[in-house]
Amino acid sequence: MNTYVVTSAPPSPDADPHLGLLAGSFLGADVLSRHLRQRGHHVRYVGYCDEHSTRVASRAAESGVTPHALARVVGDRMGDTLALGAMRPDWFTRPLTDTAHAHAVRRFFLGLWEAGVLEVRELPVFRCGPCGGRYLHEADVRGRCGHCAAPADGGYCGSCGLPQDPVRLADPRCAVCGAVPDTVPQRRIAFPLERYREQLAAYHDKARGEAEWRPRARTFVDRLLADELPAVPVSRKAGHGIPVPLPGWEEHVLDTGFSGIWGLVAATERLAEAYGERIAEAYDGDQAGGAPQLWSDPEARIVAFTGVDQLFLHTVLWPALLLAEGTLGLPGQVVVSEAVQPRGMESGAVWGGAFLRRTNADALRFHLCLTAAERAEGDFSLGEYADTVATVLAGGLETWTDTVLDLLAEDFGSAVPGAAPAGPMAVERRDLTLRIADALGAEAYSPLRAAEALATAVERAVVDVHRLRMLRDAGPGQEYAPGLAAHVELLAAFTVAAAPLMPGWSALLAGELGIAVDQESRLPVWAEEDERLVPAGTVLPDAVPVYFHEQ
Repeated sequence: MNTYVVTSAPPSPDADPHLGLLAGSFLGADVLSRHLRQRGHHVRYVGYCDEHSTRVASRAAESGVTPHALARVVGDRMGDTLALGAMRPDWFTRPLTDTAHAHAVRRFFLGLWEAGVLEVRELPVFRCGPCGGRYLHEADVRGRCGHCAAPADGGYCGSCGLPQDPVRLADPRCAVCGAVPDTVPQRRIAFPLERYREQLAAYHDKARGEAEWRPRARTFVDRLLADELPAVPVSRKAGHGIPVPLPGWEEHVLDTGFSGIWGLVAATERLAEAYGERIAEAYDGDQAGGAPQLWSDPEARIVAFTGVDQLFLHTVLWPALLLAEGTLGLPGQVVVSEAVQPRGMESGAVWGGAFLRRTNADALRFHLCLTAAERAEGDFSLGEYADTVATVLAGGLETWTDTVLDLLAEDFGSAVPGAAPAGPMAVERRDLTLRIADALGAEAYSPLRAAEALATAVERAVVDVHRLRMLRDAGPGQEYAPGLAAHVELLAAFTVAAAPLMPGWSALLAGELGIAVDQESRLPVWAEEDERLVPAGTVLPDAVPVYFHEQ
């Protein structure tokens, strides 16, 4: 059994939860976590919403609530969106909206400062005169990316992932009044990335030798390492955020890009504590001792999920900060999902919470995996979603299930035949197990390949069960009972393998087929390759409830 820490990118509080957010990092991390737990691994899956972000402050001011309250609401909403009305996973660590995050950020900042890792530089910042000389950061300023010309704010471009600043952001405008801001120099604390070029290159070479990183991440890192790396600001003068804990810097707060990695470390340990794994003295104060156990465990494997807009943080800045800190582990895999957009005029119908609340959770999860944007930008179409439900799920999976149960009821009194499973579906059962294990492993994670393997298994099973019915109608021969037993085993293996993608449907079928369910993970248990999931003589129901409904 291995230990895994799975993280998802902090959700942006200035955007309501929608399918674009769900289809990327959040659903991917949830599916991986379920699969790893199902295979017996120790998994801690964590995410959080940073209440200290300027995005939270801006949105909170508009809503008339405190940043603390808004962060909790955003986190709860993301958890509900991810659950899609089904089982809500425990991915969001709400205690992180207390002092734990701030303590961790200050603690790691002071460690880097005292080690001489950080330095003071004069760097340009935006300032809006009409807004009383307010400094503009992140969502406070809007413009076009200086690298790809896509719409962007003062943070990171959602199209190319590269950071923006007053030198690069084109056509900047204040997000509040629309005025063109001035650019002025400001004394800021910075992290010189260039010092860590060789260590970063070595880290990426090692990580990509052990895991199959997606092309977008590989290309992004290679492009950055080909040029001089920037000095990344760590502090900024602002009225909201975690104050810089140094004399003479009272008006400065720590940048949210810098703080994010320490937030994930703190959130992981808080989640571990929630499971009864006490981390002694770890975050009781800025100077407290006690190493973060999971992130400092050399045997723990860290898998980070992100979208394009946070590529720079997850693949460059945060690994470099971890290298500079020196005691914590680095992600062995960074899974980057491309952007997903609604197709055509359907955006209003499918992009918000109303659609998520009324649709079938497992059907949508399966379709999002089947159409996952792993290599290129993707889109979501109501028509394609309805086709997946009609052909693969309602018209495929459920038709196959009903036919198998009908044949068992008609010819064997609903008892599983004693004959050993044989024929093409016995081979399919073995191959499906191997394909899913390979597709959902952390080293080459691909929910797309997993969903395609499941869809292919359904297609082949529907064809073969029709063949079996024809054999039976012609007079059952020696192939019939072993072939039907093979279908029962394949259906059971499908139920187990599909659980990370469709947990609700899998739980239903596992109960109907009598498959063992692990009490901790609440997922059906994998069997050894030569072990029958549904033993001979097991009496199955003659029908199961309809689960998927055509859209």
